[in-house]
Amino acid sequence: MFNLHISNSELRLATAALAALSVIVPTVYFIRSEKSQEVTPHLQTFRKLLKAYATLRPAALGANASKEFSHTVLPLSLNLPPRSLENFQQHAAMIFSLFEDFKMEPHGQVHFSKETNTVIAHCKMGGKVNAASEMGKKLIDGGITDWWTECVLFVKMTPDGTKVVELKEFVNSSKAEELQQRLSGVLSK
Repeated sequence: MFNLHISNSELRLATAALAALSVIVPTVYFIRSEKSQEVTPHLQTFRKLLKAYATLRPAALGANASKEFSHTVLPLSLNLPPRSLENFQQHAAMIFSLFEDFKMEPHGQVHFSKETNTVIAHCKMGGKVNAASEMGKKLIDGGITDWWTECVLFVKMTPDGTKVVELKEFVNSSKAEELQQRLSGVLSK
């Protein structure tokens, strides 16, 4: 048998080293996982999709869409049918015509699930209303010069993360209904 003798100073040094490691290791893991998630193709494609909204060009929204692309607006109580890419781009053209500028910006963290190839983000969306558009004039006549709302995006992608297969938007239903009513003339100021 060995006779192991540890002095008090050696014990304090070992305890301090262990305490330092217990802080450093999780920190390094967190920093590395955050950076690795930022560079995944899935998140790169997601960021391209968000930038496409700002172009006000429906074709830009489909630049990374797969052949099987579908768009669904939730909650189901809004009674909006799922859309193909072509129908999604037609809908986007109508929405974009209301705005001079439009943004879709994450509010807080963006989450990526490797298991489902899905990026999830709570987003703020909207912008400055276009006074030159007929529908935009309806909003401006009602005292609305900027329109902002929020949604949660669920963006399912191909396993390699380069194509969007499915876009689900869980929208603020009261704001969606209000916009629809304002545009149909039911609501004014």
